[in-house]
Amino acid sequence: MGCEFMESREDKLKVIHDAIDSLFAQRALDSSVAFEDTTENIVDRVERVVSQMENENSQFPFTVETPSFNQRLFPVPKPEPAFLIFESSNNIEELLLNPSIKSDKIEEIILPALEEKAAQTRMVKTSAKPSPIPIPKHKIDVGVKRQEEIVIDERDEKREIVDEKKGFGWKGLGSAAIVFDKRVKEYRYVVSEPKLSDEEIKLKNDLTELFKLLADVPVFDADEEKRRDALIESLEQIIRDNKIKVSDESKDRIFYYLVRDFVGYGRIDILMKDEDIEDISCDGSAVPVFVYHRKYQSIESNVKFKDSKELDSFVVRLAQICGKQISIYAPIVDGKLPDGSRLQATLSKTVTNESTFTIRRFREDPLTPIDLIESNTMSVEMAAYFWLAIENGASILFCGGTASGKTSTLNALSLFIPFSHKIVSIEDTREVNLPHKNWIAGTTREGFSSAESEKTGKDIDMFDLIRAGLRQRPRVIIVGEVRGREAYSLFQAMATGHTSYATVHASSIHALIQRLENPPISLPRALLTSLDIIVFINAIPMGKKMVRRITSVTEIIKMDPDTKQLIFMQPFTWVSKVDDRFESSGTSKILTNIRMTNEWTEEQLQKEIDNRIKVLNWMRKHKIRNYQEVGAIISAYYKDPNEVLRDPSKVLKKMKEEKKKESEKEKRENESREEKKRLFGLFKVKKTKSAKDRIVKRKRKMKNEINNL
Repeated sequence: MGCEFMESREDKLKVIHDAIDSLFAQRALDSSVAFEDTTENIVDRVERVVSQMENENSQFPFTVETPSFNQRLFPVPKPEPAFLIFESSNNIEELLLNPSIKSDKIEEIILPALEEKAAQTRMVKTSAKPSPIPIPKHKIDVGVKRQEEIVIDERDEKREIVDEKKGFGWKGLGSAAIVFDKRVKEYRYVVSEPKLSDEEIKLKNDLTELFKLLADVPVFDADEEKRRDALIESLEQIIRDNKIKVSDESKDRIFYYLVRDFVGYGRIDILMKDEDIEDISCDGSAVPVFVYHRKYQSIESNVKFKDSKELDSFVVRLAQICGKQISIYAPIVDGKLPDGSRLQATLSKTVTNESTFTIRRFREDPLTPIDLIESNTMSVEMAAYFWLAIENGASILFCGGTASGKTSTLNALSLFIPFSHKIVSIEDTREVNLPHKNWIAGTTREGFSSAESEKTGKDIDMFDLIRAGLRQRPRVIIVGEVRGREAYSLFQAMATGHTSYATVHASSIHALIQRLENPPISLPRALLTSLDIIVFINAIPMGKKMVRRITSVTEIIKMDPDTKQLIFMQPFTWVSKVDDRFESSGTSKILTNIRMTNEWTEEQLQKEIDNRIKVLNWMRKHKIRNYQEVGAIISAYYKDPNEVLRDPSKVLKKMKEEKKKESEKEKRENESREEKKRLFGLFKVKKTKSAKDRIVKRKRKMKNEINNL
């Protein structure tokens, strides 16, 4: 062969490899033509055959050995080999060396011949007597691991680990890290999961198939812990019944992925478990998943779906978890996940090229005033100001842009609401989380009609919930976000004496007034005087990070009767990024009204503020930031301020003792229920059957159903 044909030969040989790879990919799920060999091994065989033919100047027949389907799924001692024989009617030298035959024509020649021979092989194989499914006999030890995820190399000087978390997933085998890439000057969220060897991957696939075939566990139970325990118990039973030999280390690694996929959220499970992640966004299978981190804002992760089919399947699963269906007819889904997170998903090839989803995380342990002070979102003096204002019934509107922290700040400051007050919260998707017992949490519900003009009685929007909430005689009303006609009812509630808190998208006081006065809200300016305080929150870039700051606290004094203009006062403002501090004007209409209502002197008012600052600083010093603990101290302060000022730790000690008593009481009640079940014969222990007995029973049941048809 001449050297001048080498480049053309390589190009055409690649096309042959691609054609063979395409066929094997199409047959990967076909039980009659299933290949255990990887594509790389097959390509190696082709290259060896081609090299041999070039030396011998021979034709292009070659033989590929492939195991049966049962051997691939359940490895057993080597059976009679099956053969896939390809005999091309074309000369390999003609294909590789003839410049007149273009590369794009080779696939048209090779692929039909492969298809024809594969069909012939299937006909021969299906005529043979099928063998029973053998029981897998694995023996796995710790071996060379195959890398499936990006590993953080601490020796890489171009990558710096700035934050790391461990202990995710089964036995805490998963971890996540924030890595700063010095080459591109960007942060990256890197997920690390245990690596599986080839044998471990085979066993994982076998256990998955056996679990689907044999197990009967409550995989859709709302309690994740119960689902995980049921899954592990079932998997352990399968391993015992089938006498599978596997080391504890390998079993833990395999169980990690099975628990992640069956009980958790698959590839994004660690992202869903990280409390520092606020949003999870996937824009398609070709791009990595992005996360919105509380400290590092929007950053790219190393999590990525294999292909569009896997992403489609995952989006359908997310919709089903929310109790909804997504399809071509209804390709957009808005729902709520079991942990309270908000889901927005679209299906591929309808409204978007590929399936997409965005998850807005719900924080089980929400931010508290202590967190806001520690992060310098507000000063301790501002926190004491809000404490006094909320205690005395001031209505507050929290304003800012998207992801500026409006709802988080609202939730944190709501801990200052006296625990004796009845609270009604109204949201599209639940985000507010309070420790108060006298609290009704309402969420909207969509009906069956997709058109806005066809609203039925099944639709329950924010306006309906506010109207219903006012009839429940609440002391405090919390609205997640004001967008439409519900604003009128909210401000009417303020005017009638109901303390109200809400959020709205607005960057300044003038933008806020314009939005409230114009459609679709169309609020009369006179009603704006019912509002006491407007808090503006912004996300501000500082160096490599984005920080949140309360940029101004504005009090509405009154409306000028002549000019119809609102008169404002700003008791607190944030100074520029250079100083990053808060300034107080020293005057406040709200504090003046509180002093006059309680008949305090200026010294008494200042003492009340100082006492609250002492309590807040004590919690900061002792790192008391859990919302239940902070709420307990604030509630105790309302009952007896002097006792809390003397020793706040007694409050926490008392709270822990009460929790312990409640836990013991619940445990006794559960034991009593189990004892009653046992006595009345309601508690039955199912006899464990072997895998073979279960398969026979399942086949007999299917045969009976077919006969009935």
